[in-house]
Amino acid sequence: MKKGLYILIPVLVFLIVSYLLPSEKPTTETVTVPMPVDAVTRVMTNQKDWAKWFPGTKQNDSTYTYYESPITIHKVLMNGFKATLVNKGMEVDIDFSFIADHNATTSFTLKTVMKLSYNPLLRFKQFLSLNAVENDSKRLLYQIQDYFSDVSKVYGYPIQMQKVPNSSYVSTKQTYDHEPTTDEIYALLDEVNEFIAGVEVKIVNYPILNVYKEDSASYTAMVAVATERDIPSSGKFLLKNMMLGNIVVCEVTGDKTVIAKCNEAVKNYVQDHRKTSPAISFERLITNRRTIRDSTVWRTTINYPVFQ
Repeated sequence: MKKGLYILIPVLVFLIVSYLLPSEKPTTETVTVPMPVDAVTRVMTNQKDWAKWFPGTKQNDSTYTYYESPITIHKVLMNGFKATLVNKGMEVDIDFSFIADHNATTSFTLKTVMKLSYNPLLRFKQFLSLNAVENDSKRLLYQIQDYFSDVSKVYGYPIQMQKVPNSSYVSTKQTYDHEPTTDEIYALLDEVNEFIAGVEVKIVNYPILNVYKEDSASYTAMVAVATERDIPSSGKFLLKNMMLGNIVVCEVTGDKTVIAKCNEAVKNYVQDHRKTSPAISFERLITNRRTIRDSTVWRTTINYPVFQ
């Protein structure tokens, strides 16, 4: 009889303790990323881009494997998503959201609810695993934070804020009834270089280019070359002074299609950061496209002057 009590009492105590354990445990964690909310929204609401930033391995449109634990995405919102993670046999409800913060930053908040089993043995075992499951959930948040803290990953290009390197430029432009060819652009640059050589002033940087459509039938190419000091305007050759302020710069390697995509990314960056521009954007031609015809190796920087 006493031996039976020795066994029964601990079992009853264990069962009572197990039933007294909470049936669920909620957690909340918030972090900040140095990325404007418009950029975060553009990436997160495009489900085609989810595989780029969401931690884990994509199984299908709504399921990922995260460290061998399945995550099912139930709903994608304009400011986050709702999902369920099964970790160590425990179901975890996930509510991820983001909101604009100050100075072009965004706050990420991860709310989780860890649900324990009604089975007393399993509940006790899961209770002992709560801290590990909570840490795994936070790790998911921190990995998302790492991705959205990287400009190159969010925008697809290494966009940087720099200072305008040169103030003095000699510029000229010409209108064409077609998109100007590489040879036509460099012929225009040859004219500028010859003009600069005639006044014996040193060229101090790679040439810059801006091509824009005047209307449905004509294009205008504007080229400019940086010099060590101002050269007075003469005829078609104009003195252009650039403010020595801030400029958004991104270097890219590739042809016109790649350059156009980078240009679009830089425009998004400028708009997302609520920057205004004192001048038009332009390309700086690092590679001489006339001598190197393979457009896949063209090095170009996209440059977008901005106010602070």
